[in-house]
Amino acid sequence: MATKIQVRRDTSANWTSLNPTLSSGEIGYETNTGKFKIGNGSTLWSALDYFLDSSDLSGYLTASSASTTYLT
Repeated sequence: MATKIQVRRDTSANWTSLNPTLSSGEIGYETNTGKFKIGNGSTLWSALDYFLDSSDLSGYLTASSASTTYLT
């Protein structure tokens, strides 16, 4: 059985107007800008930083607070 991972996505205007709190590790993708943020479970969308490149993502994934889930 295949595993499907789905990313929340919307326009930057909709993300800003709704201003949700993403779950820890949940990715929010802006369809009109190509930018994305990763939630921590407590910070509103507007206060999260954008991930700019692979070094930003690598730093997040190796942080002591990040957890790893392996799919088989």
